[in-house]
Amino acid sequence: MANSVTPDRIGEVIGGRYRIVKELGRGAQGSVYRAKDLRAGDEVAVKVLSEPLVRGDEWRERTLREAHALTVLAGTAAVRVLHQAWTDDGSFCLVTELLHGVDFQDYLEKREETGQTFTLSELILLLSPIVSTLETAHAAGILHRDLKPRNVFVLDAGGVRLLDFGFVKFTRMRSVTQAGIIAGSPSYIAPEIWQGATDLDQRIDVYSFAVLLFRALAGRTPFSGEATLDILKAATSAERPSLHALRPDLPEAIDDWLRQALAVDPAERFERIHGLWNALKSLAGAAPI
Repeated sequence: MANSVTPDRIGEVIGGRYRIVKELGRGAQGSVYRAKDLRAGDEVAVKVLSEPLVRGDEWRERTLREAHALTVLAGTAAVRVLHQAWTDDGSFCLVTELLHGVDFQDYLEKREETGQTFTLSELILLLSPIVSTLETAHAAGILHRDLKPRNVFVLDAGGVRLLDFGFVKFTRMRSVTQAGIIAGSPSYIAPEIWQGATDLDQRIDVYSFAVLLFRALAGRTPFSGEATLDILKAATSAERPSLHALRPDLPEAIDDWLRQALAVDPAERFERIHGLWNALKSLAGAAPI
């Protein structure tokens, strides 16, 4: 049985090249570290799959698919993958560019603390690279499946990155998610996932991205509750909230856009991310992409 205690990797050299300097964060799948590339001299980020999980085929396959997705999306706003490696004790590692800035959730909260709100034009300018990245992903049969503010990163130097493809789904590959397991963050999960649909397509990302946009504009998610079941019920049956009522400075037609963006039936939803985006840009008076 694998040791459930995460090893202290500070000072460890990964793949004979990347010396671990500091832990940056820890999640269900593993830990992320800042490391020094001993060959190039650059700082990088290293994601190390958790030791208990590395023994499981599902989680190893997820990390391999994450690496593949990021390779396919090279040149977009997806975080850049630099290398794949293994620790001496057999844990899989993904080496990526080291980002300097703050995730979009923290970015929003800091703005809200000072009473700042996004205009449609500001939001469109900031997140357009994410939309382009999702369009490229969807065209390649890649679904992100975990779009939320924590997985968008705002760079200090300007620009954004799309993070964490750990739940990525390739529509042309067999699923690695066990039956009955729902991947993603409850407030951002599309209704058809809650309802147990298996023939998922890019419209799940359309829904999640619309929730992200709602959160950025309204200061909260459209559906909430004390328990996951409350969110499930609201997402699959509740009336869609009025964004205009929460933000009277936004055009009234924003609510028509929102009803289509958050439609329970995916057949009534925007089919592609650029359709959702063009409709929003039209409301802002911007040119379609």
